[in-house]
Amino acid sequence: AAMSEATVEIQREGRIGVLMFDRPQALNAFSSAVVTQTTAALAELTADPQVRAILVHGAGRAFSAGFDLKEGIARGTRGVEAWRRVLEADFAFIMQFWDCPKPTIAAVHGYCLAGAFELALACDVTVAGEGTRFGEPEVRFGSGIVAMLLPWFAGPKVAKEMLLTGDDTLSAWRMLEAGLVNRVVPDDDVLA
Repeated sequence: AAMSEATVEIQREGRIGVLMFDRPQALNAFSSAVVTQTTAALAELTADPQVRAILVHGAGRAFSAGFDLKEGIARGTRGVEAWRRVLEADFAFIMQFWDCPKPTIAAVHGYCLAGAFELALACDVTVAGEGTRFGEPEVRFGSGIVAMLLPWFAGPKVAKEMLLTGDDTLSAWRMLEAGLVNRVVPDDDVLA
C-alpha cells in the first residue's frame, strides 16, 4: 500500500474515538501504511481531551488478518538487525494499545488473526461477533507471535495449544471460555 493511501479512518462519536482499519480488500492486513497511520490516529485520539475511550474495528468482512505477509516478503528483509527493527516496530504497534492512557475497546468480527489477535489482546476490552474466527496461523509459516501476550492471558496450556498448532479456526465462544474476549454478541451488534 502506498503511504499516501488512506488505510485508517478516525471519527468521533460523542466521547468515543473510533479508529477503523480500512483495507478491506486485504482483510485489513497491517501494512507499513496501516502501522504508520494507526500510530498517528491513536496519538490524535489520545491527545483529544473530548475523547474518553477509543474503539478499534475493521472495515469489510474482517477485523484484521494480522501483519501483511506479502508486504514483508516483498520488502526482502535480510539479516538479524533488519529483522530486529521490523519486529520492534511490530511490537510497538501492538503495545501502543496496551499503553494507551484511555480505555481501548476492540470490536472484532470475521477474522481476528495473528498480529490482529495480539492487538485485540492488548486492548482493555474485546467484544467479538459470534462468527469471528481467531488464531495464530503465522506459526505454520515459520513466523512467530510478536508481543507474547497470549500466555499471560490464556495460561500456558491454551497458549501452547494455539501456538503449537497454528489453528486459525477458533471460535469466539472458545475465546470467551479461555478468557481472551470479554463478550460475544451477534455479528450485527459488535459495534453497538
